[in-house]
Amino acid sequence: MKKFFILSLIIISSSLAAQDFNGEILYEIRLIPKHKNLNLDSLWATKKGDQVRYRITNSFYESAYLKEGKKTYSYSYNNVSKRMYDNYADKKYITYRDSRKSITEYYSSKMNKDSLISILGMTCYPVEYKSDFGNTTSYYSEDLRIEYSSYKDHKVGNWYEKLKKVDGSLPLKLITEHATYTEIQEAVKISEIDLNASDFSLPSNKIIVASASALDKKVEMIQPPKSKVRLYQRLIKDAMKKANFKGTYKCYLSLVVRKNGEVDYIEAVEQDEHSLYKSAEELFAQSDFKFIPGQIDGNEVSSLIYFPVEFKK
Repeated sequence: MKKFFILSLIIISSSLAAQDFNGEILYEIRLIPKHKNLNLDSLWATKKGDQVRYRITNSFYESAYLKEGKKTYSYSYNNVSKRMYDNYADKKYITYRDSRKSITEYYSSKMNKDSLISILGMTCYPVEYKSDFGNTTSYYSEDLRIEYSSYKDHKVGNWYEKLKKVDGSLPLKLITEHATYTEIQEAVKISEIDLNASDFSLPSNKIIVASASALDKKVEMIQPPKSKVRLYQRLIKDAMKKANFKGTYKCYLSLVVRKNGEVDYIEAVEQDEHSLYKSAEELFAQSDFKFIPGQIDGNEVSSLIYFPVEFKK
């Protein structure tokens, strides 16, 4: 009798474990303008893609944005390092954040299991979230769940608390309200795949650096000598004269400050019609500013920072 009871527990446990989802969900993105004057083509140009391929297993996940079937950007989570990795296809580096540090405040959530819809043949209920990021409604199915204990320290996006509230259910539809449009991500395909840690390995051809938010001690710029300040100011004036620009414009450069203080990958975040962004990249390189690297746990690390270059008379 005792052996039969133990065997029954094993069978029941195996059955429950088999219910944990391990695989991939493909979402399609739709944008719905809130007024007729919104240019959808311009809006789509700012987006990372029109599909999201989401892969998840215990302790790991990756959310990849696809544009015309090609990956443009992804963010992934590794429970061993507790890091989230941001990987842009056109960048030569990958940045990481600390999943235990959230910069978004969540105010409330409201579940309504009486308002049901069907997605891919599965019954889903909504949960409304309010945060300083905006208002989002997510639809969950109790038929699609993960074992979520490995995400306990994951505070970015309030991820663990969201999973806990819905008992590990995964969202099949997300509706996010923006000021001028509504963005909808809805699952169009679900595939069970036997994923493991190796399926979430990072590319070996890119360096990995900390994001500014991951740093315990921020990067500091060493006060340049007066000769460098004068050179920088002259380069600013020369660039404005060359572009015949008489207004005010602030260009932000992204750059990697290595743990030895060297600077790499200088690039303007946005382009402008006067091509001042090109001048900003060039004059920053010529100015040869020096930096003190950022730190994590008392150790100097390479990190990504943003440097403002202001053009004005």
